[in-house]
Order: sequence, then C-alpha cells, then structure tokens
Amino acid sequence: MTILLLFILYLLITKPSIVSKEVMDASIMWFTVLLPIMYPSFVVIDFIEHMPLINKISRLLYKPFHYIFHIHNPKSAFLILFSLLCGSPASTKIFKASYERQEISKREYQNLICAFSTLSMPYTLLLCQKFSIGIPLYYGGFLLLASIWMHVFNKKEKALPARDPEPLSYLHFLFSSIQKNIQIVLQILGILIIFRVLIKVIFQNEPVFYPFLEILGGLSHTNNSLIACMAMGFLGISEHLQILSIAEDLPYSKLFLSRLLFMSLGVLSFL
Repeated sequence: MTILLLFILYLLITKPSIVSKEVMDASIMWFTVLLPIMYPSFVVIDFIEHMPLINKISRLLYKPFHYIFHIHNPKSAFLILFSLLCGSPASTKIFKASYERQEISKREYQNLICAFSTLSMPYTLLLCQKFSIGIPLYYGGFLLLASIWMHVFNKKEKALPARDPEPLSYLHFLFSSIQKNIQIVLQILGILIIFRVLIKVIFQNEPVFYPFLEILGGLSHTNNSLIACMAMGFLGISEHLQILSIAEDLPYSKLFLSRLLFMSLGVLSFL
C-alpha cells in the first residue's frame, strides 16, 4: 500500500497541469450542478422530516410496505418513497436523521441505505431514455432486489421506545441545518476532486470501468447500455464514499455487497 501511495504521489507531482485541470473541472461541476440542487434540498429535507403530515403518510403506507419490503417501523415507508424520488446521498441523510431520532432501528437504518440507495428519479429517467433501458423493467427489477435484500437481512429488532416529538424552534433549526449541511456538501466536493484527479493521472483516458469509480462523469463518457445499467445499480465508489461520509457507522462491506447485488440490473439492458 505504501508503494502504491508513493506512486500516486509521484504522478500528482509530475503531472501538475492534469491535476489542476481536473480540480477545476470537478469544482465547476460541483458549484454549477450539484451545489445549487443539493444544498438547498438538504436544508428543506430537514424541515420536511419534522412535519406532522409525514407521520400520517407513514402510518397509512406501513402495512403494505411491511409485507413488500419487510420493514418494522412506520417511518420507513415514507423514507423509501423519498429515497426513490431524491436519490442518494440525500436519502442517506434522512435515513440517518430518522435513526438518530429513534424513529427506526439501527438494523433497519443500515438496510434501508443498502437497499434503497439509488440515483434520483429524474436523473434515472433521463439515463433510461439515453441508454434505451425500459423504465418499468428497471424499477421493477430494482424494487424486486430491494425487497429480497430487506427480507433476507432486515430481521426484526426490539421495539423502539415511544418518544414525544420535541418542540421545534424553527430559527434555531434553520441555523443548525445550514451549518450541518455545509460540512456535508464540502465533503462531497472533496470526494469528487480526489476521484477525478486520480482517474485522470492514473488512467490518462477514461477506462471502460470509469462509471464504477465515479458515476456522474463516467456515464457521460460511455454509450454502452450494459455498463450504464450495471453502474446505475452499483452507483460508483465515489458515491459509496459520499454515502459513508454521512452514514459513518455503516460497515462498507455491507454497502459494497448490496451494490454488487444491484449490479445485476445490467441484464435489463438486454431485455
């Protein structure tokens, strides 16, 4: 490992023009694409989670979702819908927030991240159109794999103690959310920079497995529907680290295993 790191350091020192270009490109993409969408969304998500209507929706959907996805906490029903719409790492953030408020158990919190981490629905629909992937077939396969994962791994734990909702000071909550989410989006920027730089200095040209390392950049450099569909399930190592930057207590081996399972979505590109 030391030799590999010294080799990477050598490449970074001897190729300053490539490093500076990739740092600028990653920063521009983060500033112009991710930050305007991600940061305001994270703050609004914090408020949405505390709205009384969310608990009512969760209780309404709990029974059918319990049978389909083997969940054991009513709040998980809303979390699943939200994760499909907004994708990760936004979904990771709400999973962790619900766990910290003891609305879901630790096991369910970790399994929800593993089973329902995905790209946002608008971006997924765009990719399905670009690579001629059947949308009903893709989501049908995704939900089937998620259901299998939850039934196998999401064993019921001891019931969580009932908690009265804490009074919400909106001004204090706003400032707290702003501060917390600044740290998250900066961590994501750092991960993007590291991956863009390493991929470029090590491989020079974009390798065929680029999407499995950094999915946003990788999918823009491939026209292979099989690779695209597999990468949409795997999400890319960069996305894994973004998830772990929020869910620091999630074992990476468990997340990685789940992403290998979802790579099988690639067979849908042939159907």
